[in-house]
Amino acid sequence: MNVRPSTTRRAVIVSLASVVAAAAPAAPAAPAAPAASKKQKTKTKKTDISCALTLFATIKQPAPTAANFGSARCSKPFGIGLQQDSSKTTRTSLNAGSFSGPFTMFFKRGTLKGTFTINFVTMLSSVYQITGVIYRGTLKVTGGTAAYRRVRGTGTVAGSSPDAVKTVLAYKLKLTGVRRGGPASGPAR
Repeated sequence: MNVRPSTTRRAVIVSLASVVAAAAPAAPAAPAAPAASKKQKTKTKKTDISCALTLFATIKQPAPTAANFGSARCSKPFGIGLQQDSSKTTRTSLNAGSFSGPFTMFFKRGTLKGTFTINFVTMLSSVYQITGVIYRGTLKVTGGTAAYRRVRGTGTVAGSSPDAVKTVLAYKLKLTGVRRGGPASGPAR
């Protein structure tokens, strides 16, 4: 015989199930998400580096391009090295303009690479012979290799040349990613 529970009985069972469910221990609440913390801007330490360069032109000027090669003596940790650069020449007059292009500095523990823009003014004699050149500009270090692979930064360049062949420059750089550990670089190889 098939017995069907009565409607009242069903109501009692449903009510009882609701009471049991309500009395069951509640699951532990999920831990609250940590308050959104403000990202603190960590100041990246900038290191002041100075370099003295003696470069020699490998393309005779005036020309639409320029290139130089020579020695670099920089403060620690870089030390003594070499620089090679090339550039496009943009003239604003017979005796003035700018050079812009890439450079690479070679040191014992790695290289630095970047770009520069240097304005120049050339002094000319009455017969249009070069009697001197003044240089002022900016540099951007975009990377490096080996020990200097994380180095980045900017700087200024100033210098002069008596003949547009031999040039003496001074770099003042503010660099990040410079590690001071270990010996200073020796001669580039």
